[in-house]
Amino acid sequence: MKSTFRSNMKASLVAAAAALSVAFLPATANADFDVDTGAIRNSDPQDIVISPKQSPLANAEAVCLSITLARSLQSAGKNVTLFPTLDAVAIGDAKVVSNPRFKCNMPTGEISLKENLEAFLGGNRNNLVICPLCWGERYGTQEPDYGVLSGQAVGAVLLGAEKVIDF
Repeated sequence: MKSTFRSNMKASLVAAAAALSVAFLPATANADFDVDTGAIRNSDPQDIVISPKQSPLANAEAVCLSITLARSLQSAGKNVTLFPTLDAVAIGDAKVVSNPRFKCNMPTGEISLKENLEAFLGGNRNNLVICPLCWGERYGTQEPDYGVLSGQAVGAVLLGAEKVIDF
C-alpha cells in the first residue's frame, strides 16, 4: 500500500512539474530582439552576452568562434558584449591575441585572431568586459590591452542580458 501511494505521489509530482514548466515556457522563452538600446556601455542593458571560457592557447577555434558569433550578431544590429572568464581572459592580452598562429576561418577567408577581435571591438573597449577575478588570478595587477576590468560592468552586463551564450 505504501509503495503504491509513493509511486502515485511521485507520478503526480512529476506531472505537476511538467505542467508548470510547459505553462511558463512561453513567458521565459520569448526575448525581445526588436529593441536596440544603442551603443554598448557598462551601465546600459545588454541584449546578448557571449562568455568564452577557454584560452586561445588551448582552443583557438572556440575563441575565434565566440568572437565571430559576436560579430555576426552585432552586424545584425544586436548589442553584444564578450565576457571572457577563466582562461579566456587571455583575450585581453595583446601578446596572446597577436600570436600569428591563431587564425580564424571566416566565410570570407582566414583572418588573425587579433583582426577578428579588433573588428568586433570597433574601437569600443566596453564591448569586451573581462572577468576581474579571473584576470587578477592570471595576470595580477597588469591592465588588459583589450577590454575593461570592472566589477560594476560585470553586474550591469550580466543582469541586463536577455541572452547569455556560454562557450
